[in-house]
Amino acid sequence: MTRLSPLDSTNNNDVNSAAPFQPPWYLNNPHIQVALSSSPLRRSKLSKGSAKSLKNSTELTLDAGNGVRLKGELTTQAADSPNTNNKLIILFHGWEGSSKSNYVVSSAAHFFRAGYDVFRLNFRDHGNTHGLNRGIFNSSLIEEVVGALHNLQWVTQYQSYSLMGYSLGGNFALRVGLAQQSLLKPLQGIFAVCPVLDPAHTTSALEAAPFIYEQYFVRKWKISLQKKLVCFPEYRYEKPLKKMTSLREMNNFFIPRYTDFKRVSDYFKSYTITGQALSFLSSKTMILASTDDPIIPPSDFHKLAQPNNLSVTLLAKGSHCAFLRNLTGPSQADEYALEFFNSFESLTE
Repeated sequence: MTRLSPLDSTNNNDVNSAAPFQPPWYLNNPHIQVALSSSPLRRSKLSKGSAKSLKNSTELTLDAGNGVRLKGELTTQAADSPNTNNKLIILFHGWEGSSKSNYVVSSAAHFFRAGYDVFRLNFRDHGNTHGLNRGIFNSSLIEEVVGALHNLQWVTQYQSYSLMGYSLGGNFALRVGLAQQSLLKPLQGIFAVCPVLDPAHTTSALEAAPFIYEQYFVRKWKISLQKKLVCFPEYRYEKPLKKMTSLREMNNFFIPRYTDFKRVSDYFKSYTITGQALSFLSSKTMILASTDDPIIPPSDFHKLAQPNNLSVTLLAKGSHCAFLRNLTGPSQADEYALEFFNSFESLTE
């Protein structure tokens, strides 16, 4: 593996030559990057460029095994499209995001314009699917995500499948890459943007970051849990939920009561992927991250296993899953990912 230095992002890796990413001056601040990336302004600009791909989307409900169902949206090229390549890119959103999050829509539209079909999965209790399954979402639930992809491959039968995930979705994507024996077809490639590597470190980083970051996730998680309670009032956690003001407080309450883990530390370990966890990746995999990410500690990327088919691109700019070049077009992450996925075309020509 060729690992790009945080201070020298011009080195070549085995997929592309990652040109230095320097956003325009008004997007240079990492907090502005991440705020505008998820803003209504960005959503409005994206809706114009992604209208065609969203129009061609069909909602699918997938059997994920053990009575669990997950929903997502399949975006397909027209049957007579000259760009149809019979390949599907699957997209995973981040924690408390959805298939309609700005970064997911941006990637989907970019790949669609390049000729790919795209599937945008919603994890359990994301994308207004709170009534679909009784159990509450937690990040250890990799089996149901793998099960949903197995079912997706069964009902779609594309020539090849690739996977891209953001933040927690990047963590899920990398763990799916370790469980490919449960899929019908192996994944051709995996692209992870700012993946959560060590959730304990990420939680500490959120607590140390400007106040707005942790409170953003506290607010989003509380809204999600309130929606769950509407669907399943027997949980009866409304009163204690109202009093909670931090992620640590919420984890300490919900993890031992609503997951298979008695301790939060054991829960975090269940989806930590530093150390030797990624040693057995069998698909070509690329991680894109930035050293100015306020949520994912850059030091965690130096604690990964180094199989030959994993490359890490660590840029100086990009913030958390943003990499905005402007407000209207695809992000730099979209461009790198498309180049990565297109590289498999040249290998088969």
